[in-house]
Amino acid sequence: MKIYLKKDRYLEKLAKAIDNALDNNKEDILNKFVTKSPVKMKNLKKAYGFYLIANAYNGIRKIKHKKNINQIWSLEQEEVFKEIYFLRKAIKQEDFNSIGLELNLGIYVNLGNSFSHYGRTINAIKYYDKAIALKFWHKNAVNHPNYFMALINKAKALEDYSNLDYDNRHKEYFIKFAYKLYKEALTLFEKNKNVYYIDLSIVNEILKRVDFYNKFEGIEDIEYFETYEIKFSKNENEYRKWCLSNKFFLNSMNDLGNYDISTYDPLNLPNLITKIDEGFPKTITNFNQIKQEFITFRHLLFEGLHEKTPKYYDKETSITYDYDYNLYDINIEKIKIAFRGFYSIFDKIAYFLNEYFNIEIQENQIDFRKIWFNKERKINNKFNELNNLALRGLYLISKDLFFNNNDEQSKKFIEVLEPEAQAINDIRNHLEHKFISIKIVKSDLLDEKERKRNFSITEDELKEKTIHLAQLVREAIIYLSFAVNIEEKKKNSIDELRITNPLSVLK
Repeated sequence: MKIYLKKDRYLEKLAKAIDNALDNNKEDILNKFVTKSPVKMKNLKKAYGFYLIANAYNGIRKIKHKKNINQIWSLEQEEVFKEIYFLRKAIKQEDFNSIGLELNLGIYVNLGNSFSHYGRTINAIKYYDKAIALKFWHKNAVNHPNYFMALINKAKALEDYSNLDYDNRHKEYFIKFAYKLYKEALTLFEKNKNVYYIDLSIVNEILKRVDFYNKFEGIEDIEYFETYEIKFSKNENEYRKWCLSNKFFLNSMNDLGNYDISTYDPLNLPNLITKIDEGFPKTITNFNQIKQEFITFRHLLFEGLHEKTPKYYDKETSITYDYDYNLYDINIEKIKIAFRGFYSIFDKIAYFLNEYFNIEIQENQIDFRKIWFNKERKINNKFNELNNLALRGLYLISKDLFFNNNDEQSKKFIEVLEPEAQAINDIRNHLEHKFISIKIVKSDLLDEKERKRNFSITEDELKEKTIHLAQLVREAIIYLSFAVNIEEKKKNSIDELRITNPLSVLK
């Protein structure tokens, strides 16, 4: 995406140089830029500078993939990870909100593109939505070409999502929402085509997609989806609306928006094909446990956040006043238990992967960070050879969230972490192995002696991090189901005697 700002001549010059290198496949120039430019960016418009570095890494990646098409499916793609890192860094800069609508849109869209390419489709949609939501703050956003790109890239991500999902009922709505976005984009293009600098080949591709979908009866009919309404009791309604708004349901349709039709947890594994002498697959039992644990911790989090009435079991507990602004409350403990529970699900996902893909790692050595690597600390070829987009999404979550400051392999990844990763790991380590104080006030308002007594965070920080962790776990569970779906599609029952295990719902 070519973007120029006239406010800074140096950055404008860099932008043009990068675009020229991209157009002419000059990998050496792009490599030179990314190795030298970060040092020069210190006193410049940082958000724009980091955006340019990300663009350069994007160009290097595409050039490498042209040279070797097999690299597209590799789990280890340093350039993608760097793209993500610098785009995230751009968003975190103080000047991000002041660099203009054009760049705000461009950065969100490009970050969505990076996640979409690698397989974190759910996270990609989140960033496309951030770009689209800018129309509520900038009335002219809808007329900007980068807004057009947000619409069509989100539509493409929804198509990808539909291909990953095993549930045909869900596929239909993902396609309908994608079609709606394509139509909206074409309307905007027709209105603004004299000022858009959009490659016409992109527009022609959208026209082909729309023409293809027009052949399907009812392609524009989403009224049932949008108007579907379920009546719950007051308490259940509050809980389900909370899950819906936080995208907590194990339901791919929850990623289409806050619609009542998504207020349940239908996600399971697809029908599994196994050898006839294997019996009922253990993986189904294991997935059931992962799912039930997530639902349990989700409700525990809800209780911790919303229960306001003091309970008899939390009265007359004789907690000593410690003069340290600490909070002691059963609802805080519920949130802490939920946090630990959500975090523990990642290792259960690793056990599932070890079992399903026959990785053959000893049980006492399995965790979500290590499952991807062989004894030489290289990516296990079994994963690299699968060409499984959902599995790559899982790997990127593990790379984002799990690291060890004492491990050389992990040190390489610290610079490309999920923004909340360090805080989430700190909280988890202190919850599991040490002590953590939940404060009424932020620790930076305390004197140095008070800050050193225990690792501490505020109640709001604990709530925020636990919600974010729950969303990451939910994303990982969905990718796990989809990764299995991709592999089951590959199986050929003719090769050897196999049986399909159709799944029925227990509750």
